[in-house]
Amino acid sequence: MLLKNRCIFLIILAGLILCGCSEIRNFYSHDETQLRDVNIYCDNMQYISKVSASAIVSEALRTVGIQVGEKDIVTPALPMPIPADGNIRVTRVTTEDVTTEQVIPFQSQTVRNESLPDGETRIIQQGQNGTRQTITRYTYEDGIQTAKSIVSVLTIKEAVPEILMRGAKAEYAPIKINGRLIYISGGNAWMMEGSTENRTPLVSTGDLDGRILDLSSDGQWLLFSRTGRSTEINGLWMLNLSDWNTEPISMRVSNVLHFASWLPGDTRRIIYSTVEPSDQAPGWKALNDLRMQFVSDTGMLLTQEEILEPDDSGTYHWWGTEFSLSEDARQLIFATPESVGLIDRLSGEKQELIRFTPYEKTRSDWAWIPGTCWNVESTGFYFTFHGKTTGDTQTYDPTDYHIAFYDLSSGEMHTVIDNAGLFSYPMVSQKFSNGKSYLTWLQTELPQQVESERYRIMISDEDGENPRIIYPSQGSSGYITPQHLVWSPGNSESSAWIAFLIDGNIWLVNPFAGIYNQITSDNSVSRFIWE
Repeated sequence: MLLKNRCIFLIILAGLILCGCSEIRNFYSHDETQLRDVNIYCDNMQYISKVSASAIVSEALRTVGIQVGEKDIVTPALPMPIPADGNIRVTRVTTEDVTTEQVIPFQSQTVRNESLPDGETRIIQQGQNGTRQTITRYTYEDGIQTAKSIVSVLTIKEAVPEILMRGAKAEYAPIKINGRLIYISGGNAWMMEGSTENRTPLVSTGDLDGRILDLSSDGQWLLFSRTGRSTEINGLWMLNLSDWNTEPISMRVSNVLHFASWLPGDTRRIIYSTVEPSDQAPGWKALNDLRMQFVSDTGMLLTQEEILEPDDSGTYHWWGTEFSLSEDARQLIFATPESVGLIDRLSGEKQELIRFTPYEKTRSDWAWIPGTCWNVESTGFYFTFHGKTTGDTQTYDPTDYHIAFYDLSSGEMHTVIDNAGLFSYPMVSQKFSNGKSYLTWLQTELPQQVESERYRIMISDEDGENPRIIYPSQGSSGYITPQHLVWSPGNSESSAWIAFLIDGNIWLVNPFAGIYNQITSDNSVSRFIWE
């Protein structure tokens, strides 16, 4: 019985094995019938491959040994199934980088100078061509160029502009002046001293951008900014005015647009705020920081201190913050489009004192910042404000721009001038021998047109009493554009002047005598200081 059962088991097992073999034969026989021809076009050759109907493109390429580079184009793509027409194309993609050098032609700049005879021209700087290196990438598909792109552009040597000085006849009499009047004309720095006819060229590079200009308290060092190189907007430089043989010294500080100043004292210290270059308008993003840099007489950077960390708070933080140093340099006024306050330079403490409605109607790439200035004793400051100083009342009245005074001892403020205008820029004179000092500001002629550039120069007592027009005189036509007024040094009212710009020329007006004079005629003055 046992033997019989074993025989039956063996018979069944043999049947199963035979069935399995039959299925295997049927599988291979079925697979063999599904093979298809595939045409592969690559490297100007045609390859024929036999692959399963279920194969993908990469498998077909593998059967004929074609390897694909990272940039090569395979149609259809590698993970796709074989197309119905059985055609696969491999396009070889190669690139070549070609380096070329181009000449950067120098530009010619002309500076008008009233100290030269009319029509006479002198070359004060020889022009030199620069060199630019360009790397161009060419792309080829199966040996045929299909694209070209610039990989990099590097300026190897900057072009040096040719600067010509051309004489211009001055049609005004010279005026005696106190102190030094330093101004930027045509990208060059000049100095008047003693008289408006005594003019000395200080920097003749043609690239001063007028953003920064300041004289050290001892009158020895000039701080100024020059147009930057490569990705920099500008850079800070200094010049020793006591040695006419020295050249300007780079301070290796860049992107300074809103504020930089010497600190009083013998130690060479500057305080400044920076921005970051940007591809978006207005071309920068302000950091709203505050730094102090120590330098040697040779321009060596000694130490750097951070007084304020970068700050991106506020609606218009991207535009920047304006600063104003007190007489003792202990405190600074800061002004933003929506607030005014104080900074303790030694501790870095920042205290917001007044908030107001920011001017939100520029519809452009600029932001309004109120004008500010210290009073003579630095016990308080003047500022322009918009609307209400609580900062919580919206106003759209175009005449709603006023000048107020903030008293540091009492912490109180009061309005001194109503409806001065958007760009009033208050400025306080020095104290004169009679013990008085005065407030000057710009008064808009068209209060309903808030962004009007038609302003008159006004003067009053420090408390805003006894206001009167000083330029142009009462009943006269004319106006000036928004700008910061500059008082001459000295304590005598008879020799006092207020300097301002009209059409790129410096004008002086004596606010007490009512006389005014034009002292430059080159139409290219962009900035000046008088110390």
